[in-house]
Amino acid sequence: MEKIIVATLVCLFLAATSAWSQDDIEFYNRGLKSSLAYKKIDYFTKAIQLNPNLAEAYEKRAIHFYFQRRFDKAIQDYTKVIELKPQRVDAYLMLGRTYLRKKKGSGIKAEIRNLVLNLRKHHVQEYNESLERAIENFNRAIELDPQLANAYSYRADAYRIKGMTDVAIRNTTIAIQLGGDRRSVARAYAIRAKIYRKLCQKDLSEVNFRKSVELDPYLSDFPPLHVPLIYPGFGNTSSPEPVGRLGLFGIIILTVVVIFKLTLPAPKKRD
Repeated sequence: MEKIIVATLVCLFLAATSAWSQDDIEFYNRGLKSSLAYKKIDYFTKAIQLNPNLAEAYEKRAIHFYFQRRFDKAIQDYTKVIELKPQRVDAYLMLGRTYLRKKKGSGIKAEIRNLVLNLRKHHVQEYNESLERAIENFNRAIELDPQLANAYSYRADAYRIKGMTDVAIRNTTIAIQLGGDRRSVARAYAIRAKIYRKLCQKDLSEVNFRKSVELDPYLSDFPPLHVPLIYPGFGNTSSPEPVGRLGLFGIIILTVVVIFKLTLPAPKKRD
């Protein structure tokens, strides 16, 4: 009788474990199939609640947090992925990118801030924990995969922000030599163009700038440099700096026009 009871309990335990596992994978798959970001996050969260060791769910949720600019949450998830999968190269790369993006910002607000700094001729040396953590994670990604061009280009950007121009240039050169996808190489050229522009080496800056645009005219990391060159009328611009400012001024003017149009009261009809 005791053996029957034990066997029954074992069967129930195995059945419960199987159902548990099936449920977390089911929610994970729902997250993969969903077309809505908030639903994806919700499904991945439920999968994690059922199985706190499901590294893939943390990783998928983290990328959505990253693109929603919820950087602290993305950092938590990527850190958990690394805890569960210490050899996951992509997790180190993305964790570094998250720290870097958290540091330097992105989008129109970041570009306006950078424009103001350039116009005032100020250079801010940014040494802080986020930047250091970004470099640490890029270092780890490179240790695990020395051929990862992306890691070198992003690490170069971090060194550029720190003002370590020689190290940054070396990293962009390695990224270019390693090759990889066109966007990775374009990013390396764009970063090197920024460095040379800061060093007032206009010829080198322009060469790298043009090469970046040839490889990827729509590089999202550097919109002010690239957007204007989509239009043929700007093809003969001699320097990336005025082109970048012109593109950004265009965005600002368009934003002001839209806001003004939305707030302008409708004209009254005349009798």
